[in-house]
Amino acid sequence: MNLLIIAGEVSGDLYASYLAKAIKQVSPNHVIYAIGGSKLKSVADFFIFESASHHGVSFSKQFLNFKLKRSLTAALQHVLDNHSIDRAILVDFQHFNTLISTCLQSYSIPIYTFITPNFWMWQSTRLAKKICQYSEKIICIFRPEYDFYKSLHQETYYFGHPLSEIINIPTSPPIFDTTNPIITLLPGSRPQEFSLYLNAMLQTCDSLLTHYPTLTLLLPVSNKHYEPIIQSYLNHYQHLPITLLSESSHDAIQKSTLVISGSGSATLEVILLDRPLIVLAALPPFTYWIAKYILQLKLSYISLPNFLTNQSIIPEFVQSKIHPKTISNHALAMLKNPKKYIFNYFIVKKCLIFQKNVYKHIGHELLN
Repeated sequence: MNLLIIAGEVSGDLYASYLAKAIKQVSPNHVIYAIGGSKLKSVADFFIFESASHHGVSFSKQFLNFKLKRSLTAALQHVLDNHSIDRAILVDFQHFNTLISTCLQSYSIPIYTFITPNFWMWQSTRLAKKICQYSEKIICIFRPEYDFYKSLHQETYYFGHPLSEIINIPTSPPIFDTTNPIITLLPGSRPQEFSLYLNAMLQTCDSLLTHYPTLTLLLPVSNKHYEPIIQSYLNHYQHLPITLLSESSHDAIQKSTLVISGSGSATLEVILLDRPLIVLAALPPFTYWIAKYILQLKLSYISLPNFLTNQSIIPEFVQSKIHPKTISNHALAMLKNPKKYIFNYFIVKKCLIFQKNVYKHIGHELLN
């Protein structure tokens, strides 16, 4: 069977790469064509297009560029014209995959969705129905996501969250160095997220440095194209003891006394690795205005750990509440007694309902 897997940015690329590995384990004879990032590229039989970044610009923005859109469409159509694709698996990446679905439907290729956009968090039935219309099957990774889509689409499935197969979950209590703390900054994987969070994070750490002269800061960079953009922020804080890391965020998180992160799937990894966490959540001003006053979205919590449990497990600072002074005050308390702030993490872990061989179950369902 010839399969086309399409993923967008960092988290989707990661999840898609493990899915591709699981499919190969189920049947090595399946041929995988892919559009995605470096991780998916490493496991695909035929790689069509790099969707992660070009010259440090987020791909979602690039896709609005006519030349790039034409290049990608031409590359995809060349594959579809010259190879028999039996089914396509779209992984997250709302705007891109919605556009791609139209092209795939014109070739009568069955479409399967693995990880849906956040319409389930917003309870936006109208937008979710678009996903349902082009999807033969929908595979969810959160129980509330499953409940929402199951009411709209009969062929919706849930096997638990696959993170347990991606990261090594510790089995012993964490040890923290509260004298020489290490803080890991996770401002996101796109330039737009850097503009929303990175300055506030650096100002917070600047304040903390007066209390902890031996403070160490780690900043994993998911894509080397983004290093110059990140460095442009760091140039204003050259006195900060910050190290850019090219490896995955996993190792940095494990070394940390505290993690300050943008909202997103990285927050769940921090929870699973039992590290104290502060989350910043923001939208660009115009997008926020649309969400609040036009769409009238009302969410009690924004970060996934709090949203899934419907309680304040971790401190989250949203939009206008992102003040470095306030954040640093919370951080100081957490650095003094880190274990206190991971006590309720078991509640979040329960919501993820891990089971063995999640990817194997997902792969079987997508191939069935």
